[in-house]
Amino acid sequence: MVKSLFTGVTGLKSHQQRMDMIGNNIANVNTVGYKTDVMTFADVYYQTKRNPSAPTATLGGINPRQVGYGVKVSSVEANLAQSGYNYTDNKTDIALDGKGFFQVMDGAGNIYYTRAGHFKFDEQGYLVNDDGYHVLGVSGESDGVAASSDIIRAVIPDTDNHVSSATKLVNGTNVTVSVSAPSEYTNMSVAFKNADFPYATYANNILTISFNQDQQFDSEDEFDAEIQKALKAGGVNLPDDVELSISFDSLPDDPYSAAAGNTVDNLKFSTTDSTCRFHISKPSSTGTGKDHAYIDFAVNDNSVTDKVTLKYGNASTGQVAVDYDATDGWEITIYDDTTAADINNKLKEFLALDANSQVPKLNCTGFQIPTGYNNRADAIKALCGTAVTGITSDSTGKQNLFGVPQGIVTGKFDFGVQEKGEFANNYKIQFAKKSGYGNTSAAWEENTLTINICADTTIADVNAAIKKAANGDDKKLITFYDINGLDYGEPTKITELDGSTTYQYGLGFSYNTGTSKWTNRNGQEVTQADVDAAFGASVPTDGTAVSKKDATGAVPDRVVWNVATRDKFFGGNPAVSPMNGKDSFYTKTAKSLSTFNLTDGRLGEEQAMHNFTDYMIQSDGTIIGLHPVYGTMTLGRVDIATFDNPNGLEKVGGTNFRATVASGEAKLAKAGEDGAGAIVPNALEMSNVDLAEEFTNMIATQRGYQANSRVVTVSDTMIEELLSLKR
Repeated sequence: MVKSLFTGVTGLKSHQQRMDMIGNNIANVNTVGYKTDVMTFADVYYQTKRNPSAPTATLGGINPRQVGYGVKVSSVEANLAQSGYNYTDNKTDIALDGKGFFQVMDGAGNIYYTRAGHFKFDEQGYLVNDDGYHVLGVSGESDGVAASSDIIRAVIPDTDNHVSSATKLVNGTNVTVSVSAPSEYTNMSVAFKNADFPYATYANNILTISFNQDQQFDSEDEFDAEIQKALKAGGVNLPDDVELSISFDSLPDDPYSAAAGNTVDNLKFSTTDSTCRFHISKPSSTGTGKDHAYIDFAVNDNSVTDKVTLKYGNASTGQVAVDYDATDGWEITIYDDTTAADINNKLKEFLALDANSQVPKLNCTGFQIPTGYNNRADAIKALCGTAVTGITSDSTGKQNLFGVPQGIVTGKFDFGVQEKGEFANNYKIQFAKKSGYGNTSAAWEENTLTINICADTTIADVNAAIKKAANGDDKKLITFYDINGLDYGEPTKITELDGSTTYQYGLGFSYNTGTSKWTNRNGQEVTQADVDAAFGASVPTDGTAVSKKDATGAVPDRVVWNVATRDKFFGGNPAVSPMNGKDSFYTKTAKSLSTFNLTDGRLGEEQAMHNFTDYMIQSDGTIIGLHPVYGTMTLGRVDIATFDNPNGLEKVGGTNFRATVASGEAKLAKAGEDGAGAIVPNALEMSNVDLAEEFTNMIATQRGYQANSRVVTVSDTMIEELLSLKR
């Protein structure tokens, strides 16, 4: 009974503490940035009356018997849920949309964290809260500066009579924008903006220079020339006819850009076919594309490399003739009306003559003459290597059966991106197989380029398809110098401004008819012998395709894959990516340029906060001031602190929190980055106290307190009854 008396007392104490917390929450229902406290209870010590035991052969198991002795406060934590905003007219009032806290520092140097963003500038330019605590972040110019816990103070340099100029630390170097001569009219803001074309505007002492900040500048002169081009395009004449210039101090050792590219080889795959194809094409009768005819042969032995020769029987009808020689391979004579069945029947008859024959089991696996060929006889003649007007044949009437041992075939890609810069490092290029002829195509989907390879695709076809898919975007112009298994095709013809012609061949070589010189992919001059050695063939300079055979008839060390091998390799969707593209130092700098505030000191006096015509805090925490001399100035930046365990923070009053070992150290971030919330300007975060919930908790707490008081009362009565037994 005495124990139940003290158990009731623990309930009374715990519920009294909960009532204290509820009262505090309700009292702070209108406190800016206040976070509701939430309390939880837990039971306490238990006395074991009987220990548990396991079952035996004769008795069952026994559960423990325990009696508890009360309740305690388990936790009191702040509910850090986002609250609504109260929008104000104060330009230094800010709220947080998301995680994190503002940083403030008291006079003793202690750093606290708060969601209450009611700030103001004092007479010395410090950003402070209502208690005079300094707001922390970055003071002064914040471009490229990491998040910090420095005291924020708006400092305005005194004006003087020097020539108008401004210097900023951008991309690790000092960048200076200046005018050519002193003038009382050249106090201006020079803003740089990204645009597709160079252009400039000037009004109200604000010069805005727009140009493509992503393009590659490889020298200071190129950079300055772009600015002059923008001024000229906008028709801008600066006051007193001064000229604007930009200069860089302490350049890096390698300020130049580089184009992305890659060479990927040893892409191994297996093929078990020994096939060849006799193929011809002619312009389609519809006026678009081409009509294709072909005859395919295959052997079920992946190591066969025999030849197959087609001969025309010089008649519209006739019996297919078949012969085989171990040296010359197969010789098959066909006629105008020959079909695939005719060829296969004759092959079966030939092979059946000797059941033990070691002759490869050849069969015709494909035979097509589309309706576009009005004269079947011409198609048959052309397939057999006979010249026919209007029909292009990639066959001479003789083809090699392409057979290699399984698992030793390798693919290779060698390519480069035309425009310099690091953007192409994020591209992905994948290949796919497309059936038929004349179906080479390419298409972009976000950052992925898909290239479809068909039966007659050449490297030149791939490059033409990529150019079409780029649709004028130079960043998406990719040149393939080599692709294993594909012929080079006719070189790309480019008409230069001087009227000369440049032919871009495979392997990255180009020939200019005006200079009669060869260059490699890096623009370096090379000789005809160098080019011929690279191709393994005599390379023409008139724009015709590189022949598979050189002038002596020798076959270069290059195999053009047949249809089945293309299907096997490109059907596996191989993929490559550009690498090692690099922006120049000047381009990286251009991307980071913002506003330079030029001054010539025309006022020649000390400047203070009252000299600003306006100021504001942006969503990234940057504090911007508008000054009549310096124009737009960056005064600092309010940075945000986040914690791994924000509920581990300790409340210290004034809506401030203090870091503890439970919360961990603060992680600093710019607003809106690295998980920190964005800043809402001209607003204050309201208290997140829910009165309906608090009143409900108050009722439950009252009933809990009342019930525990009854435990105390009943226990007292029972003790009184016990004492009365002695009477």
